[in-house]
Amino acid sequence: MNIFNGNGAATSKPTPTSPFSDNFGLGLFGGSTNNLVEHNKFGGNVNGIYIHASSAGNVFHRNVILGNPPVQVSNDFGKAIGADIQDFAPPGANTFDDNRCLTYAGSMQPAPCPNISTPDNDEDRQERDVAAFGRNRLAFPQAHLVNAVFHPSGRLLPRAVGSANPRQTAASDSVTVTGKVVDAACYMLHAPAATAASHRDCGAACLARGVPLAIAADDGALYFPADGNQRLKSLLHARVRASGAVVEKHDPMELKMPVGDKNQMVVRLEGGYKQITIETLERIPAEKR
Repeated sequence: MNIFNGNGAATSKPTPTSPFSDNFGLGLFGGSTNNLVEHNKFGGNVNGIYIHASSAGNVFHRNVILGNPPVQVSNDFGKAIGADIQDFAPPGANTFDDNRCLTYAGSMQPAPCPNISTPDNDEDRQERDVAAFGRNRLAFPQAHLVNAVFHPSGRLLPRAVGSANPRQTAASDSVTVTGKVVDAACYMLHAPAATAASHRDCGAACLARGVPLAIAADDGALYFPADGNQRLKSLLHARVRASGAVVEKHDPMELKMPVGDKNQMVVRLEGGYKQITIETLERIPAEKR
């Protein structure tokens, strides 16, 4: 993202009698073609974006173009002195898509400005989801966010391990765990949502993209299987009873979860955890809960 602020002089005009200035935050001149102008901010310029008549094939996408020119400049030199978008190109020569702006001087119909509030699209929802994750306090004490920015997803972790205080069975090296199978990253971010019925579709999508599963015990502890998702994947959102050996681990663990189609968030778990090698596993029917 680039920021264009405070550029241009109102006294600079293409002709002495012209009502508008030819100064700008960003200008397309001399037959500028096939440019993508995306995710920039323009404010406090005489013209936010200035488009010459010979410019064509350019795309302006999701820019914030507001406060051009400053109010005092308009008061001193007249409202025609500038605009958020000053467009001299023929109608349809360039594309304006989902920009935030107030004033437009040009011949395109419908005009691309004013446009301040529009319905959410996929990018809006992705950005809002990431912001919400960043605001939420993690439900799991040892977990925290280490990456909350948009970037292409890499390979998701195929397996993971976790932390808990297991209930001992007759065998000293074995534990029995009773709880619900969840996608672990969402559970650590917001446990009530991850265990709710409304989370089924989201959990299934995370599973399909390799997000580690775990058993969330009734006391809130998480148990991660040593063999990854293979044995738990058909039991997502089901209550289960699992028994097996537990091994103490000390290395940190990262859980990677998708955000939208091309992005991911990483939850890092530190401070040690335990890994369970499942020996027996059964679904608990509803009537036995």
